[in-house]
Order: sequence, then C-alpha cells, then structure tokens
Amino acid sequence: MHVTEQGRPRLTIVGSGGQPYREYCYQSLAGDYALSAVLPAEPTWQREYLTDHRVVDCTDPDAIAAALAELAPEQGPSGVFTWDELVLEATALACEKLGLPHMSSAAVARCRDKYATRSLMAGAGLPSAAHRLVSSADEAVAAAEEFGFPVVVKPRSLAGSIGVVRAEDAAAVRAAFELATGAAYATLPAGEGILVEEYLDGPEISVDSVVFEGVVHCVHVAQKRLGFPPYFEEVGHLVTAATPDALPQEVAELVRAAHRTLGVDYGVTHAEVRLTTAGPRLVELNARLGGDLIPLISRMATGIDLVKAAAEIALGHDPEPVTRGGGGGGTAEVRFVYPPHDCTVRSVDLTAAGSVPGIVHTAALAGPGTQLLLPPKNPIPRLAALIAVAGDEAGTGRALDLAQERVVADVEPLTG
Repeated sequence: MHVTEQGRPRLTIVGSGGQPYREYCYQSLAGDYALSAVLPAEPTWQREYLTDHRVVDCTDPDAIAAALAELAPEQGPSGVFTWDELVLEATALACEKLGLPHMSSAAVARCRDKYATRSLMAGAGLPSAAHRLVSSADEAVAAAEEFGFPVVVKPRSLAGSIGVVRAEDAAAVRAAFELATGAAYATLPAGEGILVEEYLDGPEISVDSVVFEGVVHCVHVAQKRLGFPPYFEEVGHLVTAATPDALPQEVAELVRAAHRTLGVDYGVTHAEVRLTTAGPRLVELNARLGGDLIPLISRMATGIDLVKAAAEIALGHDPEPVTRGGGGGGTAEVRFVYPPHDCTVRSVDLTAAGSVPGIVHTAALAGPGTQLLLPPKNPIPRLAALIAVAGDEAGTGRALDLAQERVVADVEPLTG
C-alpha cells in the first residue's frame, strides 16, 4: 500500500461523472485517502478534493496508464478505481498494464456487452432471458414472433436504459429496432447488432455486492421504480436496512453465479434482477458501483459505505470491515423529478421541497438553458433529485410526494 506523508493511503480515481450524482463519492473518500484523479477535462468542483490530477483521453488505456504512473513517480501507482461507465474498460486495461489490482478487462467487457452476458448465462444453464442478436428489423420481428409478445428490444452495449423498449407487436418491434439502432450515450460504443429478448414480468430489483478474491457478498437490495412505459426510465430507487437478510436465497445464488460465469472476482458491482413468476432472472451485471445515488441511499439506510468498500478493494484490502454490521436501520428512497413535457429549463428551486420533514437531500439536475426531452427522445431528462429517510417505505413515500409538490420549476415548453 502506498501511503502519503500524512499517513493516508493514496487513491486515484479515473473519470468522474456529474457533480449531483458523484460528489458524495469524493466526500466519502476525502477524509481517509489522499485523492488524485485522471480526468477527461480540467477539474472544476472536484478540485477541492484532489491533491493532484492529470487530464488525458480517458478512452485510451495507454494514456491512462501513463497518467497513473506520473501521479506517483516515486512510490509507484496508487490504488485505482472508477465508478464511471464511460471509462471502465479503459481503466481495467490500464491497470492490467501496470499490474494494479482491478477487475479484469475481460470481465468488464463481458458485463458491458449484454449479448455476451446473455450468451454466457445461457451456456452455464443459469436463468436468464431468451434472446437473439439481430441486424435488421425483419430479423427482430422474427425473433419476437418466436419468443412471443411482448419482447424487449435494446442496444447491445449502452447504459442507463437508453434505447430500451418493450414492444407489444410487430409494428412496435420495427419502431423499437430503429430507436435502438440510433441510440447513443456519450462515448460508449453501441456494439454490433441489436438484442431482442423475451419480456421478463414481475418487479425489478438491484443487488449491490462487494467482491474480493472471488468471494461475492451481497450488501443491499434496492427496489427499482420505473416510468414512461414502454420505455424503462429509472425514476427512483428504495433501500431498506432489512433487505439484505430478506434477500431470497435463489436471488443471492443467481447473483453469485453470474459473477462466477462472467469472471467478476474483484470490485463493487451492481446487478439488476427481475423477480418473475418463474423465478429470478438476471437483467444485467454492471461491473461498477451503482449509479443514480443508490450507494448514497444505501449508506443512509444500512450504514454501509460502498464507496469506501470499493476504495479498500482497489488498495488490495479485504472490504469486510467496511461492510460488517453497518449501523443503519431505516429506509431511504431517491426520487427523480421530470418535467411534464419537453421543455427548456429556466430555473429549478428546491428550497420548499428541501424543508419537508424527512427530506435529507435535494439536488437540481438541470441548469438554466438545458433542454429536456422526455423518453425516448433524450437520455435521462431529469429536473431534480429528492432523497427521503424514514422508518418505512410509506414514510419515505409521503415525504417525497409532498416534496415533489413543492418543487418550483420554471420551464418553457418546446413546440414543433
């Protein structure tokens, strides 16, 4: 372990994510670690947390590796990790180049490629979804007719449910194929081909786990709130402190088996699972810390800090002391606020919303001049995030309902 003169372990973060979604990660780490960063642009809000940084092309593994080496020329590179989906594969390759602890680039690639995930799960005999990779609308319709309607049509390798659609008939499949083909998310490659899958019924949950030397420990479960059907926009998440103990054994076994099958033996992960009438089915396994403020609400509900667990793993340490016990005991829920129609944002005022009892965190997600287009036209078109903590789900729901009513958003409708 490389230690600074202040006695704090050195940790380098690659990539960043937006301030409203990831500043809590920096805040969690800054007291215990000497933080440096490899970023695609000069730091702004991140700067106060950093001892040093480098700006490079974060899609280039060689550039990342060189920057990591520069940041610790005497001690050697520090522990490295990223929560940023956009740079995950490049970071894994850079760490391999330098011999640093990290999830393997092969495992990251299997998780990022939804077709590879499905194929490997099926090959291992694990419960997943019937699927087919197609390259034309006609092939998509043929697959849907074989599986039976409804089906889900999605890009092969994007994120954030971008371009993912439930299709009820052949015409909807053709439209969904065109949408998925044209979908894009920042610098992520969409992959070759479009995936058609059988629709998995039932509620969706996410299971976040810490993985060290191949041992998978499921830390928490989040109930996922979905909106804007037939799209799969994630409009909120809820974590209760009791859910890890209540996690059905077959769900835990499926999540652990998915890690083994995809070769994920190191890091913090975010699995999405459908609880179907035929049993749990894996939707996907993300090779990184969960997004959408889920680790933050997990800490509020369970007392377990998944960000610090990820940092300890990056330094080659067993994260068990971080995940032991916890100390939470309530329920925490995040809800995202959307405009009622396509719009240009003039302002978002959360003062009244933040004063509601039980609301512990608010964040504006769209600044003045931002255009928001509702699904499927724009990725994640959110006005604000609200987080409530209470004794149970009913309590967080009441607080969020009242807070959402008090959000003051001045927006100009888009016409034409």
